[in-house]
Amino acid sequence: MLKDVLNEISNAKVFSISLIAKKLNISETLVEDAVKELSRMEYIIEDMGSPTCETKCSGCSMKAFCNAVPIKTISLTDKGMKLLKN
Repeated sequence: MLKDVLNEISNAKVFSISLIAKKLNISETLVEDAVKELSRMEYIIEDMGSPTCETKCSGCSMKAFCNAVPIKTISLTDKGMKLLKN
């Protein structure tokens, strides 16, 4: 199940616990627990970004969502990508 959640994170354009839960037909609580475990096991990295963004908005891929509040992003680590390739 952890690998399934990791795969959904990898394929998602926007991270959403509720969408992953619906897609995998599991509870949101289970997805939240899986995300915590994947982070603990270093398969993903959670980042809250910088409270003072230094990127010009025109060059930022998040400009449509940004309101000058840091956006939480989740990225796969090399270890996470390697797991998905197996």
